[in-house]
Amino acid sequence: MKTSFKAITLTMSMLATALTSMAQNTPGVAGQVNQAGNKPVEFATVTLLKAKDSSLVKGAIADINGKYEFEQVKQGQYLIAAVSVGMSKAYSKVFDVAGSSVRVPALSLEVASKALKGIDVTARRPFVEQKADKMVVNVESSITASGGSAMEVLEKSPTINVDKDGNISMKGKGGVVIMIDGKPTNMTPEDVAELLKSMPATNIDQIELIANPSAKYDAAGNAGIINLKLKKNTSYGTNGNITLGGAIGKWPRMNGGLNLNHRNEKFNIFGSYNYSHREQQQDLGLYRSIQDNKGLSVYDQINNMKQTSDYHGGKIGADYFISKGHTIGVMVDLAYRTREFPSYSVTKIGNGKTVDSILSTNTNYDAKWKRGAYNVNYRGILDSTGKELNVDLDYARNTDKQFNSIYAISRDVEGKRMLGADTSRNNQPSSIEIKTAKIDYVHPLKNQAKLEAGVKVSFVTTDNDARFDSLRSGNWILDENRSNHFIYKENVNAAYINFNKQYKKLNVQLGLRGEQTHITGNSTSMQGKENKVVKNDSSYFNLFPSAALTYTLNKSNTLGFSYSRRIERPSYEDLNPFEFYLDRYTKEAGNPNLKPQYSNNFEITHTFKEFLITSIGYSRTKDMMTRILEADVDKSTGDTSILRYKYMNVANADNFNLNISLPMPITKWWMSFTTVSVSYGKYETVVNNNPVKLSSGGFFGRTQQTFTINKDMAAEVTYFYVSPQVTNEGLFRMKSMSSLDLGISKKVLKGKGSLKLNVADVFKTNYFRGSFENAGKYTSVSSGRDSRQVRLTFNYRFGNTNVKAARTRQTGLEAEQNRVKQGGN
Repeated sequence: MKTSFKAITLTMSMLATALTSMAQNTPGVAGQVNQAGNKPVEFATVTLLKAKDSSLVKGAIADINGKYEFEQVKQGQYLIAAVSVGMSKAYSKVFDVAGSSVRVPALSLEVASKALKGIDVTARRPFVEQKADKMVVNVESSITASGGSAMEVLEKSPTINVDKDGNISMKGKGGVVIMIDGKPTNMTPEDVAELLKSMPATNIDQIELIANPSAKYDAAGNAGIINLKLKKNTSYGTNGNITLGGAIGKWPRMNGGLNLNHRNEKFNIFGSYNYSHREQQQDLGLYRSIQDNKGLSVYDQINNMKQTSDYHGGKIGADYFISKGHTIGVMVDLAYRTREFPSYSVTKIGNGKTVDSILSTNTNYDAKWKRGAYNVNYRGILDSTGKELNVDLDYARNTDKQFNSIYAISRDVEGKRMLGADTSRNNQPSSIEIKTAKIDYVHPLKNQAKLEAGVKVSFVTTDNDARFDSLRSGNWILDENRSNHFIYKENVNAAYINFNKQYKKLNVQLGLRGEQTHITGNSTSMQGKENKVVKNDSSYFNLFPSAALTYTLNKSNTLGFSYSRRIERPSYEDLNPFEFYLDRYTKEAGNPNLKPQYSNNFEITHTFKEFLITSIGYSRTKDMMTRILEADVDKSTGDTSILRYKYMNVANADNFNLNISLPMPITKWWMSFTTVSVSYGKYETVVNNNPVKLSSGGFFGRTQQTFTINKDMAAEVTYFYVSPQVTNEGLFRMKSMSSLDLGISKKVLKGKGSLKLNVADVFKTNYFRGSFENAGKYTSVSSGRDSRQVRLTFNYRFGNTNVKAARTRQTGLEAEQNRVKQGGN
């Protein structure tokens, strides 16, 4: 397998040779990592440490034969540490490096041995780690992700795809729940996309990709959960880091961040501030043709948009260590974002052969968004067996003030005669208030088993007041057909139980979650002098079982099976029946009849030698929600050429997927990570009383090649490709997309600082093209953004960065906790 993979990546060898030619001819250190029977430990993690204080000098991955080598080692005294998954860490004797290379005696690793006390090492984490229940992406380990946004990091993550509108899918399935530090964002997909585009990647520590969450998690999310874990320092003393970054494409971007932490035996106080300024170009093409009894009508639109946004995010919190094992904490998370979004569009209207008229539309969009989130948490370790109680109380409030003005004018094809004009404006203030309370309890049982249980209650209130005015004879007149006031209230009461046990080679996890949902929705609009109220009230109860089995066949092969039932509820805005006009012929609309979608998800995984991960999955979704393009009629004029874009329930959707993740060291200076996803989707629905049946296969591939130049420099090449397929969002038949990113990093200021330079989307091939056809109506969309850019990021750590002091808080409790660590949480 290694030979075949080398053949695939042979095209990169010239780059690697050029990079390594910079290495100097200085002494090296080499050796071997074995296990019982003198058998090699494949792909063990090996670190070179200073003998004086056990501080890290270099890290490496042993090859398939257990061999490792360090180059350019300065004179001095060192020792070697080696570890592998499921095996104890081993240390060599102290040795001297003088004028010649050193061969270290073979290290022997044993299974489940106690770690050596007094030595603590922080090595560079791999970009991707496969855990029992999730895949973990370590953001700092990627050079090409540095300096970008949280959304750009997600785009580089295995099995993740982001479409033209910022909708996120995982393993070919839409409906992903985005969480931040384990808490749902409770935002619409559009708002989540904007938040992730504004959030600097340097604020993120890890991304957890959870395909089939256990019963402990909320049942929401058709495709699973993506959890963004933000940075939080755990060292004693006072420390922090500062980040500055800038990028240039067609327009400039910049970001900065500051993280501070102070910790002693009784308190941990932490805070952070992040800022980003983004200017981004987006070009949208929309072509429509309608064939009816009147003949063929064609609408060909080009839209040029520039978005400017400024984001400020601050977090402050404190933990008080009441006693051993008992902690109470508070946290305040504040964010503020402004956006300006002017656009200009030209629509040519004709019969496909000649153009009859041209519609020009100028739109100015301004928005101010604020979020305040407040948390109180208690965590208690109740005894030495690992009984644990967690209590969370949360309150959050989001406000969004949007103002939009539209001026449209229609002229003849020569532009001399005005055929009509329309000026309108709208003001849409909205707020979302969220209150939650959650209790989780962990109870260890005998024989490597544990029981988890918990309850959660949440209350959500959203208030959207949309007022539209039209300019008539110099006066602003309320547009009753578009104005609307929508109030939505939701209460979800949930409880779960989760059991986990290790039976020698078999790990079993079984869970059941129950959720009761109460919904009240009132939409009020003016009809003459009276208010028209549309109510949407409902209540329902659901059970969501989950199961996960992991079986170790032998030291090289592990099999896994997981199942979960999931629900995705409509967003608050999508239930609101008001209509938003982009121009005279294009509008978006809510749907008060939207129902929740339910999915049953199955997955089988195989892990070979802790590095080659293969999974096969299937999901069956009932009443899948997706935005569909459909024809509509203008109530005032009777015009049938209106295109409406709204969420609908697709009757049935089936998804099959095959995923392969392969991290592999090619040489001691070349590390490769490749992920491949093959999927097949099938969809059935009805649009404008016409059946729609679509199906297609799809391919997604991403490869990341990391080259170690010397101890202070590394380079990275990342490439992804998405094949033509039918998309979850909109059921478009899309064409292929791809992107090539290049990056290089260098440690500075005695290792406390780093500089990272990268180029994103070198060939500018990361843009969307797709089409949808139904009942004589054809629509094609092309969407491109300012994706090619050059970024430079500087990061500096200051203060006491020695993490050994934090180790003194650990007691004999740690061993008991490790016995019950297995599980799906």
